[in-house]
Amino acid sequence: MPKKPTPFDDKRARIAALASATPAVAAPELHRFLTDKNGYLAGDAAAVAARLELRDLVPDMEAAFLRLVAGGAAADKGCHGKRHLLEALLALDADAREAYRAGVRCVQREPAFGGAVDTAAPVRALSAQALVNADDPTALAEIAPLLADPEPLVRAEAANALGRSGLDVAGPVLHLKALAGDTEPDVLQRTYGALLRIDPRRYLPVVTTALAPEDTSPKNPEPPKPPAEEIAEAAALALGESRLPEAFAILKKALDGEACAPRSVLMAIALLRSDEALALLFGVLEDGPEGQAAAALAALALHRHDEKIVARARRAVEERGSRRLHEALEQHLGA
Repeated sequence: MPKKPTPFDDKRARIAALASATPAVAAPELHRFLTDKNGYLAGDAAAVAARLELRDLVPDMEAAFLRLVAGGAAADKGCHGKRHLLEALLALDADAREAYRAGVRCVQREPAFGGAVDTAAPVRALSAQALVNADDPTALAEIAPLLADPEPLVRAEAANALGRSGLDVAGPVLHLKALAGDTEPDVLQRTYGALLRIDPRRYLPVVTTALAPEDTSPKNPEPPKPPAEEIAEAAALALGESRLPEAFAILKKALDGEACAPRSVLMAIALLRSDEALALLFGVLEDGPEGQAAAALAALALHRHDEKIVARARRAVEERGSRRLHEALEQHLGA
């Protein structure tokens, strides 16, 4: 026999149905669900309210978020409700600064796999982005400590948020983080990218230097850092994502170096999405070593929806007559 729906199931079904209701009908019920002690239901209600653009419910969402932060895991297991409430507030471009400040400080450790997991990491990450969106004057003071957060996701998003802030004073903080390093290449990539966004002229040399880092791990093993090649890759990708005009010459030079794998440099060049970048990729595909040519095809996958580029790549591969390149073409461009 099918399982009989529980009151919780009925409430979730009703919230889902409200997504198709008119705002006038949905708003009063969603207001009630936002006050529910169950964080899961409050989060679902917030998602529907955002979809219906019910901005009058923003105060209810902020109050619900603060209530769930105070209630911890007992009120919101897995932080489902808090995450959905933050996503809704962000979607509505809500100025809910009290909630965002509480969010960047939220830590919620729950038992898992015989230990404990901090399920609030996404909450801190989202709150950092929200504080920047709200132009909160305390954003730098609230977000900077997250650069040392135990969770890599939070460190990466904190760097990204500071880069988006446009605050000149965020530059030195990010520079210090870049110099201190990180165990995760993704965090370094976000940090380099943030520096290039804050002040390209000042920090371009910093990121360029990271393209050929010295591997000092045997001499200074603490704190641990990624291998030099991973640091160089992070810097290369940050340069590519920046789309700065100066980045092309830097990456082209790095292609001839040994610090960064050619596949990473070629991908970074593709991220520039410029005519000269495209010309270089095709030059490597048509005349470069087979390994680099295969990497160029992987980089050209960014343009796989451009029929002209795909056709040109196919001609180049056919002219070279390489089985390896044919396989790479099919894998990356579907041609």
